[in-house]
Amino acid sequence: MVRPRRVTTPVVGLSVLLVLSIVAWVGGDAVIDRLNAARCTNPATVLITAAPEVAPALTEAADGLDVTGDCYRVEIKAESARETTTRLVNGQESPSVWVPESTMWLRQARDSGAWRVPESGISVAQSPVVLAVKDPAKGKNWRELIGPGAKAVAGIADPAKDPASLSALLAMRGFASGEKDPAAATVASIRPVSADYAEQADDLFNRPLDVFPTSQQALNRHNSTPGATRLSAVVPENPVPPLDFPYVVLPDAGEQQRAGAEKFLARLRSGTNLDKFGLRVPDDKAVGLDQAFVDETLRVWAGLTLTARVLGVLDVSGSMNQIVPRTGTTRMALAVAAAERGLGLFKPGTQIGLWKFSTKLDGDKDYKEIIPFASVKEHLANGKAVAAVRATRATANGSTGLYDTTLAAYQEARKNWELGRINIVAIMTDGRNEDPDSISQQKLLEELGKLQDKRRPLPVIAIGMGPDVDVDELTKIAEATGGRAFTTVDPAGISDIFAQALSTMLCQPPACRPQ
Repeated sequence: MVRPRRVTTPVVGLSVLLVLSIVAWVGGDAVIDRLNAARCTNPATVLITAAPEVAPALTEAADGLDVTGDCYRVEIKAESARETTTRLVNGQESPSVWVPESTMWLRQARDSGAWRVPESGISVAQSPVVLAVKDPAKGKNWRELIGPGAKAVAGIADPAKDPASLSALLAMRGFASGEKDPAAATVASIRPVSADYAEQADDLFNRPLDVFPTSQQALNRHNSTPGATRLSAVVPENPVPPLDFPYVVLPDAGEQQRAGAEKFLARLRSGTNLDKFGLRVPDDKAVGLDQAFVDETLRVWAGLTLTARVLGVLDVSGSMNQIVPRTGTTRMALAVAAAERGLGLFKPGTQIGLWKFSTKLDGDKDYKEIIPFASVKEHLANGKAVAAVRATRATANGSTGLYDTTLAAYQEARKNWELGRINIVAIMTDGRNEDPDSISQQKLLEELGKLQDKRRPLPVIAIGMGPDVDVDELTKIAEATGGRAFTTVDPAGISDIFAQALSTMLCQPPACRPQ
């Protein structure tokens, strides 16, 4: 009889250890993941502000996250790049991640004062820029449609706000560079499309145009709209920058948000379904923006269109109540009439804001807003701005707080400087600084000097009227910013000198070169 062998305790122990080792080897990672998931009681929230064109695609990707497993969640907020830029420049609460429709917006945000925004990001989607064409017989390629000598009626949106229009403008300059006189060809090409450009890119679809630039996504969306006139897409024969939807983690993101943002970026780049949203997988070899060429092109555009951002500052000190000989009216009335006339010098898209100044108009401040910034078109349409200007009166006994006001106005204009426009501070006064509590002239000039940026010119136009003006004072202030001073002893000539000043600073090529 064979007796069964007795299994000893050490053998059993070794067997258990062997089994556990195999389990750990085969499924250890899964066990660890489960343990980690169980410990994730407070997942980080990554807030992403994205262009409306890409927000739905990001939302779908975020909805598919395993919040417990990854220990982070993503919230998507659709917002225009312009709105996000304004919030970042003003120092308001920022998202963890920003995904505008174009790298253009990152650089514009930096140029506007949000210097901590990265200059570039990682593309998470792409939409090519095309020309939308009603009648294909108008031309078979971009050169025939928008190049020098093109016969098609072309339109464009403001290239400082619309990346598709910027790409088209860059292409037009590229076509002109091959002509015998590139400068003349550039003007000849751009002037027709700049005559009545659209403030909003979507408006181009509703205009009687033969051709205009847009994104492939926007064109497809239009063509799929019931009842819409179907348009053809003409792709560029030479590469132009597409809408590249850069993904940038902003500097205020916390450590957990940054880690979650990086994981979500990896998810987006590994296979998000973009086709259903009219977008393409990003092409890292796509042509990018040459910033120097972009800046130069937008300055040419600004010179041709006279699009500007002007902060006007109007003296309302007591001396403005004086009657001007031979006119029967006050200096104030003449200045207001000149300011109103000045609106006619600008294109409808020019942005204008107006302050008044004396001493202690708003608490300890020597200045106060009359009308907020808005386009000339908006100001004239609602009538409120013109009424507010006409209602402006001089104070009874106020003095001239020129220095503090000039510095505050310049700081405000610098903070809200806009790429693609001629940015100006225009100060109109009938006297000299009379505020004993203000900074000194030397300190003002020093502060103005610190605020200079050759890439973002911001001249002061100083307009002085009457015998009490200190010409040397105004000249020093203006020249410290690259601007000019215009003065007249006779206040009755203020309207002419006002027009002369703005015309000089905003003249069009070839009579003068844009700054």
